Amino acid sequence: MPKILFATVCVLIFTTAAAAQKPEIFLGYTNLQAEGLPNRNNPNGVFDTEFFRDRTTLHGVNGSVTAYNEVGIGITGDFSWARRSQGQDFVGGTLEQDTDIYYALGGPTVKFNRKDRAQPFARVMAGIGYTRFKVTSELVNPIGGGTTGNSFVIAGTDFAASVGGGLDVRVNDSLKVRIFQIDWAPVFLKDRTVEVLGSSGIIEPATLNGQRQDNWRFSVGLAF
Repeated sequence: MPKILFATVCVLIFTTAAAAQKPEIFLGYTNLQAEGLPNRNNPNGVFDTEFFRDRTTLHGVNGSVTAYNEVGIGITGDFSWARRSQGQDFVGGTLEQDTDIYYALGGPTVKFNRKDRAQPFARVMAGIGYTRFKVTSELVNPIGGGTTGNSFVIAGTDFAASVGGGLDVRVNDSLKVRIFQIDWAPVFLKDRTVEVLGSSGIIEPATLNGQRQDNWRFSVGLAF
């Protein structure tokens, strides 16, 4: 997590320093459709498609700073966080699972028709993605009372990128509504070793093979 915060600060400082004019700041809600996670979607209706069934929905926030030149070419620093939480009660205790995905990205952006009411934009960015999976259990002692808590965390920082764009609609000279923003935001997971409980009851190492996690990020909000 400190690496992500450091990278985000560096990107935003660079973006602001490079601004030839007032930078554009975006803040909004993000809906992340993440591939390869547990607790996948079980949609119905129009969302009952292979795309959503193969992914897990995480909710969070997205912010960015973009410095444009006079012709609408700029540099963007982007940060987002999204989470999926799930709790379960069982006889004698509770179990909670939290999945968090952070992005810290930066790269070039092109915005068209900056003086018009409708302002589409496109961008390509690269940076890091931080994925964290935490499981916490709380057991009630049936003899002496009280509770006992246990937790484990699997986390990693990997190279990430994004290709996407969106549409801003100008309300006045200082406010725009971001009608939509879509980013294909893959995370390139490295091989990593984790400790798991084996069938013999002994903690054993297990290797998770690296792969590309094809995530999609949908955001809406306000740009200033």
